[in-house]
Amino acid sequence: MKGRLLHGETAAKVGFAAATAIVFALAWLAYRPGLTGTFLFDDWSNLRLLGEFGRIDNLESFKLYLLSGFAGPTGRPVAMLSFLLDARDWPADPQPFKQTNVLIHLMNGLVLFALLRLLARALGKPPATAAWAAMFAAAIWLLHPLWISTTLYAVQRMTQLSALFVLLGMALYVRARLRYGPVANAHLIAQSAAALGICGLLAVLSKENGALLAPLLLITEATILAAHDRRLKLQATRGFRIWRGVLLGLPTLAILLYFAANVLPSLLTGSAGIRDFTPGERLLTQGRVMWDYIWRLVLPTPHSGGLFNDQITVSTGFFSPLTTALAWTGWVIVVVLAWRNRQRYPAAALAVLFFLVGHSVESGFLQLELYFEHRNYLPAALLALPLALWWTDEQRLTVVTRTGIATVLVLTLSAMTAMGASLWGKPFQQALKWSQINPTSPRTHHHLAALWLETGNIGAATSHNQRVIALDPANIAARIQALSIACINGEDVDQKFKEVETVLQGTVLNGAVAQYQLGRLLDYLAAGGCPSIDLPEVFALVERLERQHVSGPQGLGALLNQRAAEALLRMERPAEAYQRFHRASQDTQPRGVLLRNVALLATHGSYEAALALLDTAWPDHVAPPTGFTIKRLRHLYTEGSGYYERERQALRLQIIADLDNPGR
Repeated sequence: MKGRLLHGETAAKVGFAAATAIVFALAWLAYRPGLTGTFLFDDWSNLRLLGEFGRIDNLESFKLYLLSGFAGPTGRPVAMLSFLLDARDWPADPQPFKQTNVLIHLMNGLVLFALLRLLARALGKPPATAAWAAMFAAAIWLLHPLWISTTLYAVQRMTQLSALFVLLGMALYVRARLRYGPVANAHLIAQSAAALGICGLLAVLSKENGALLAPLLLITEATILAAHDRRLKLQATRGFRIWRGVLLGLPTLAILLYFAANVLPSLLTGSAGIRDFTPGERLLTQGRVMWDYIWRLVLPTPHSGGLFNDQITVSTGFFSPLTTALAWTGWVIVVVLAWRNRQRYPAAALAVLFFLVGHSVESGFLQLELYFEHRNYLPAALLALPLALWWTDEQRLTVVTRTGIATVLVLTLSAMTAMGASLWGKPFQQALKWSQINPTSPRTHHHLAALWLETGNIGAATSHNQRVIALDPANIAARIQALSIACINGEDVDQKFKEVETVLQGTVLNGAVAQYQLGRLLDYLAAGGCPSIDLPEVFALVERLERQHVSGPQGLGALLNQRAAEALLRMERPAEAYQRFHRASQDTQPRGVLLRNVALLATHGSYEAALALLDTAWPDHVAPPTGFTIKRLRHLYTEGSGYYERERQALRLQIIADLDNPGR
């Protein structure tokens, strides 16, 4: 009898291991077709830093690279460090980045399984039942097609790594909590502090919403861990309550105070900043957006809108559109029901509250883009747990039925993910599909028009570009693209040129994207991309924009002076170029750009002007940026190490050598 029991246990373990292996193999195979895709959208701006300081093959270039991140106040150095696994220079091959992302996704699935198993055990489930429930829930999350745009979008490794460390921190905390109970002994204090401190720090340094680890643990305490304590009749000691308040309450309070001091004022003033909507309008809109997320999670499809979702209608009031009121009323009801039933249905309450708290940073009133699928990556991690617990507990389900449900669901999700990933491996077909799914998205049509241009199909590019302009007449990128098409066709470009200038003059050029588009236009024209527009016309455009934006936003003056100087150099007017470079350096230009400008003057044979710029424009002191940010750390390192001063002296010696030997 005992031998048969042992044999049965062994068979059950082998079956579970096989099922687990199949799930992860399916995930790898499903994503594999997408590895041949290209870089997209924010990949270019973030990953180009791999080549910003030359090939990363020494300690100094390594330090400068890690300090060069600009995505958020931390610079996200953990994520930046991980990119070195795939390349140490730029440009680079996209495939290694995507492959590493898939591996991280699989790792997240494993960590999520460990966390879900602990939560199921906390609810009193036997070990085998807890393991199967956790694997089923983790499989649903792992294979869900909504994560294609997170996993195969290289730069979203930031989201993946932040989720990894949050889930790991939660698993370690819950493990310690279940092992030692609600008492403040040395083991619990040490392990819970390590879980929150180390994993929380790594999560934040991957992406800032990793700071939500503490509030997510608080709602875990209020739901499943509270149910665990009630079931075992465990009373939390006074020391534990104090420790929990310090460990989880203080970080949560710090987050609230940070938002109150740094973000809430923008909500109260109603300033739109660089967006087309105010913080209040964004907050109202997110109520509708999150129901759309739920819809896509519950009813998955192989093809979603992808990265471009700028067709979202902004909620300008609580009843405008009416669905805003319905959406927010629905969320209030959901929260009330979840909280009131947290003792009766702790798993469901945690899943709901985890989803909402997980969205509290990126789906609140921060002036971010309105819609991105990757924002659900962590918040949706526990949503399948109630379903998995029902799947294991429902007595009316036979073994065959239970197995059938799991098999059908896992294979269906795998097939959908494989279909979606296959499209991500074919950039042109992907762009076509996105334009069909989101026909009113200007960005989608602009993206497709650019791909048509690359293939030489000017007619199709023109058609989609005209669609962008019809949807968004003030779209700078579309106007520039229309000008480029006219230049390629050898058409009369005067009207297109005027349209570009009209849009530029009517646009508040205070955002990084708008200034980037302006810089691209001026570079394109100055480099002779449009032969019928000569350098004097480019310079005249810059001067007109300067007059139009005489009190423009920070950085615009430097941009215009920079491009004017470069045009003047090409027009062989180095003295005027020197003056423009000097003015640019006074308008918050970084030292690296100043050194580049000195080198440009020298390259054009203006050695004396180059040396003069190096001396007269070089700041004796650069004030460090305020706040504890990556910019401040970068400043402290470059100043403390003398990096720019060494570069300055090396450039000076090179210019003097060239001046003494002009013919060499």
